Amino acid sequence: MVSQRKKYCIGITIEVKADGTFSFFNNGLRQNVIFLYKLFAASPNCEKVYLIHNNTPAKEPFPSELGLGEVLFVSAAEMPEDLDYLIVLGAGIEIKTLKRMRSEGKKIIFYKGGNGAIISIEATISKDVDKDAEKYGNYDCCDSIWMTPQHIHTYKGWCETIYRCPVHEVPQVWDPSFKLLQSEKVRTDYGYQPGKKDWRISIFDPNVTVMKTSHLPTMVCEYAFRLAPDKIKTVYITNSLQFQTNTHFVSFVSAMTAYKAGKMTVEARFHAWEFLTTHTDAVVTHHWENGLNYLYYEVLYGNYPLIHNSEFIKDYGYYYKDFDPEDGGRVLIEAFDKHDANLKQYAAKNAELFARLDPTSPENIALHEKLLFETKRNLAFD
Repeated sequence: MVSQRKKYCIGITIEVKADGTFSFFNNGLRQNVIFLYKLFAASPNCEKVYLIHNNTPAKEPFPSELGLGEVLFVSAAEMPEDLDYLIVLGAGIEIKTLKRMRSEGKKIIFYKGGNGAIISIEATISKDVDKDAEKYGNYDCCDSIWMTPQHIHTYKGWCETIYRCPVHEVPQVWDPSFKLLQSEKVRTDYGYQPGKKDWRISIFDPNVTVMKTSHLPTMVCEYAFRLAPDKIKTVYITNSLQFQTNTHFVSFVSAMTAYKAGKMTVEARFHAWEFLTTHTDAVVTHHWENGLNYLYYEVLYGNYPLIHNSEFIKDYGYYYKDFDPEDGGRVLIEAFDKHDANLKQYAAKNAELFARLDPTSPENIALHEKLLFETKRNLAFD
């Protein structure tokens, strides 16, 4: 139950790309902003929710399919004076603006939508540090930090040390509204279709961080193919076409029996909703220290078999042990053998998950508002 109290106004930052678009499907960050917006907009305690952009005008309004209503959409240069809280999530805000707001008594919360610790480590040793690693010029500008459960183990202590403020775990929230932005075919045909004699298996891991690559899912599919080649029609390794001249990746895929048999292909990047609808019967994925992902929900919402290693959703889909492709292969074949017979129970279980994830549920609103109302000024740098 959401308790009544004094009304508040809150802003959430969102990035508009240089071309004036939102590009909701480039990564999950802008979707995260929208789900958080819905959460606060649904609260009887919240008077106004602003979406605050990075001074780049948007070419078009927010899609009506997202159900946002009339959005208070303003630039960071015109920061609303009536804000009580600012959540910095989808776009950065100038340091001088953050410091001015804190001097006026407004509370600043940094919501860490990704794992800046691991991304920064990767950038330091092998990528473009100036482009990819976190910068900490704003280390003394926040009062609290929020992050979802999958980042707590590797990122909580990192942030506590740098920002010297409390770091709180918040639940991931999600709803299927972004499906409505897909093609007519997706809106009508999306969802698992039983009765197949063999499965088309898709791997969607993005291959841009060690946290989520296609290596383990590829080996899971390889072992499943060795166990029961007649049950595997095709394995699509998406987000991998850019590696077709990479000597490691070429040798890795070429070593797979399924590839040699013509059952495994390297593909470009696709929207998961679309590829699930047109080319997929099951999904295999693997994470390392990043065990919550909107992809999981996009798969489970359609009741597709999700073969995964996430402890956070161990009770959903089909779980296999970390870094164990043979266990994953066995689980994949077991899923093939029983999924159709258990589809009704699978769907009922998934429905429980989506009720828990709903941004507008009173439980999720109450939890976020409790943290919001308990936010105290960070005195570490006063």
